[in-house]
Amino acid sequence: MASTETGPWTALLVIKLVLRFGLPLIGLFVIGRAIVHSIGGDIQHWQFALGALLILAGFVSKLVPRR
Repeated sequence: MASTETGPWTALLVIKLVLRFGLPLIGLFVIGRAIVHSIGGDIQHWQFALGALLILAGFVSKLVPRR
């Protein structure tokens, strides 16, 4: 029978996936929203910066140790 315990490696894998795919997707959404608002003339530089930071945060997943 297989063990149903979830160890620390499973939690690390979930964290790694969220960091690798979740943050960049949110960053793309924020940048897209900033682009749409900038077409109307309301340019908010902080939204572009936040989106770029979220996309770059996706590289943090490389710091999570491997199994």
